[in-house]
Parts: sequence; structure tokens; C-alpha cells
Amino acid sequence: MKKNEMLFFKKLYDTYEQKIYFCAYGVIQNKEQAEDITQDVFEQLYQDKKVWQDYDTSHLTQYILRITKNKAVDLYRRNNTQIKFLKNYREINDVNEVDNSIDDFLITKEILTELLSELKEPYRQVFMYRFFYDLSFKETADILCTREDTVRKQYERARTILKTILGGTHYEETRQTR
Repeated sequence: MKKNEMLFFKKLYDTYEQKIYFCAYGVIQNKEQAEDITQDVFEQLYQDKKVWQDYDTSHLTQYILRITKNKAVDLYRRNNTQIKFLKNYREINDVNEVDNSIDDFLITKEILTELLSELKEPYRQVFMYRFFYDLSFKETADILCTREDTVRKQYERARTILKTILGGTHYEETRQTR
């Protein structure tokens, strides 16, 4: 990227970052997802710079906020679809049946359901695809229509949260003694 392009994108970021974030947050009511959308919007702006580079300020603002709103609404719809899927999954499966473990912890589906309910929706989705279905980050990203980097980060955050819930340092000590 040329220096003048870098300066332009820095100014663009400084001007629109908060607007994009609050627009996305207003739709999905989730801090992490709003941050992800903000990142995605700037990536799309960089890729589509030939489309909007001749826009005046008001048209550029409209263009950016339209992209943001569309991404946020799409993510909101995906979240709702995933929530319905999880509810159906929980109803179908017997809660007393023994299920897989999280890093060598043998737990029941009831406990796992309770643990997963502590995760925010995007983390829960990514964790379930990775853990239950053993999908790669790329496959999970394709299903959720998002970037592989975003999926990887959400999975790391979900694991960290679950480790904390399971006992933090006690969890790590238990793993090391096995």
C-alpha cells in the first residue's frame, strides 16, 4: 500500500470506526461481534476502494453505513438461526447420556449445556462446530459466512471462558497431573 493510501485509510478509520461499531452494535447488541463487523467493513472498503473512491463525504458515509447495517443484519439472522438449531438439538438429545469431554473432562450433556449457555452466541456457535462436529476453522468460517481469523479468535475466547468456568488454575493443575 502506498503512503498516501495508508494516510487516507488512517483518516477513514479515525473518522468512521466508532460510527461503524455503534451501528453494528445497535443491531446485534454484542460487543465482540460489533468489533468483528467493524474489522470486516474496513477490509471490504479496502477491497472495494475502486467502487467508492470518487464518492463525496455524504455518499461515502451512506455507503459505509449501508455495508455495516447489512453485515450486522446478516449476522443477527445467522445468530437467530443458530439459537433455533441449538434449542432443537437440546430437545432431541437425552440430557442423561454421557457425552464427549472438554480436554479430558468427562461430563454429561446437561452440564455441557449449562457450560455452553455461559458463552455468548458467536463463541458457542464456533465452539460447537469445532468441538462436536470436528470442523476446521475454515469449514466453520464458511458455514458462519465469516473470516477464518474471526472463527479462530472466537474459539480461543470460548476455550478461555470455559477453562475459567471449570476452575481456572485448578483446571490447569488437573490437566498437568494426568
